[in-house]
Amino acid sequence: MNIRKLAIYTTFCLGFITGCDSSESNETDPVPVKTKVVTKILNAEDIYSTRVFPARVSAVKTAQIRPQVGGIIQKRLFRQGSEILQGQPLFQIDAAPFEADVEMANAAVAKAKATYQQMSKRASRFAQLQKSAAISQQDLEDAKASSAQAAADLAEATASLNRKRLDLNYATVKAPISGRIDQEFITEGALVSPGDTQAMAVIQQLDRVYVDARVPAQELRTIYQAVETDPASQSGAVADVLDDKGQSYETAARLLFSGISVNDETGDVVLRAEAENPQRILLPGMFVKLKITRLIQKEGLVVPEQALSRADDKTTVWIVGHENKARRVEIQTGEQTEKGITVTAGLKAGDKIVIEGQDKLQDGAEVIAQSDVIKN
Repeated sequence: MNIRKLAIYTTFCLGFITGCDSSESNETDPVPVKTKVVTKILNAEDIYSTRVFPARVSAVKTAQIRPQVGGIIQKRLFRQGSEILQGQPLFQIDAAPFEADVEMANAAVAKAKATYQQMSKRASRFAQLQKSAAISQQDLEDAKASSAQAAADLAEATASLNRKRLDLNYATVKAPISGRIDQEFITEGALVSPGDTQAMAVIQQLDRVYVDARVPAQELRTIYQAVETDPASQSGAVADVLDDKGQSYETAARLLFSGISVNDETGDVVLRAEAENPQRILLPGMFVKLKITRLIQKEGLVVPEQALSRADDKTTVWIVGHENKARRVEIQTGEQTEKGITVTAGLKAGDKIVIEGQDKLQDGAEVIAQSDVIKN
C-alpha cells in the first residue's frame, strides 16, 4: 500500500516539473534579431562622367630647315634651343658666288636695255620714213620685229636678275616659322645643297601643342555628341592634360575632332586636343594623359555599385522605408561614373538605400540603419 502511494506521488511530481519547464520555455521564446545595415540617402546632384586616356604630345607646327641654294656654311646665327621668330636669320651660306651672279645679271640687263632703246628708236624712225615712202614696208616690219625682240631680251635679263637676287637672299637661311629651335645638324664649314636629305635644324611651335589620344570609337561618338549639344556651356566635354601621376598641368585645352578613320585592329580613333603651352612644359613626343569630363545629367541620382543586385536581367536595390523596414525595388541604370551608377528610373531623391548588409535582408525585415561613412 505504501509502495502504491509512493508511485502516485512520484508521478504527480514529475508532471508538475514538466509543466513548469513548458511554462518557462514559452516565456523565453527568442525575439527576432534586427539586421544591421549601412545606408545612404540619395541626393540629387549634377553627374559627371570622367575618362582618362593615354596620349602623346605633338607640335602644332614643325619646320625642317633646309637650304634653297648650295654653298659652304660660313656661320650659325642662332643659339641652339632658343626661341626663334619668323624671318630670323639662322645660317649664312657663302654669298660671294651669288653676289657675282647678281653683278653679271645687272650687266646683262643694262646691255639688253640699251639694245631695246636702240631698236625702239630705229623702229620709230622707220615708221616716219615709211610715210614718205623713203623705205619699204618690209624694212619697217623688220625694224618693229627687232624692237620687239629687244624688249623680250630685256624682260628675260630682268627676270634672270630677279632670280639671282633671290638666290643671294637665300644664301641667308631664315626661319619660316616662329618657335623653339633644336640643335644644329650641319656645322660651320659644311657644304650644303638643296637636294640634301639631312635638315640643317628643326623648329617647332610650342606655345600651343596637340595632344593626341587613342579613344574607342563608341566613346568618341558620345563625347562628340556632348560637345555638339551645347559647345559653349559646361554641359559639353571638357579636356584636361595630366602627367603620369594624374596631376593636371593646369593648362587650357580644347577638343579638336580630327580623327576620321578607325583603326582596323584596335577599333580606336584619334581624339586630338589643343592645349596652351606658354611655359613650354609640354614637349613634342611626351607621353601624357588626356582627361575628358562631360556632364551626363543635371540633378540626377547615382548609386554606389555595391548597392546593386543583378539577376534575371533585372537590377534591384534595397531601400529602408517606414518603420525601418527593408524593401527591394527594381531600378533602371545608366552610365558608369566615378561615384557609381546613374539611376534613370525606380528611385528618387531622399530614398535611403542599403549599401552594406543587404545579403541578409528579406522583404519587410526590420533593420538597424547606420549612416554611410564611405566617401564617394
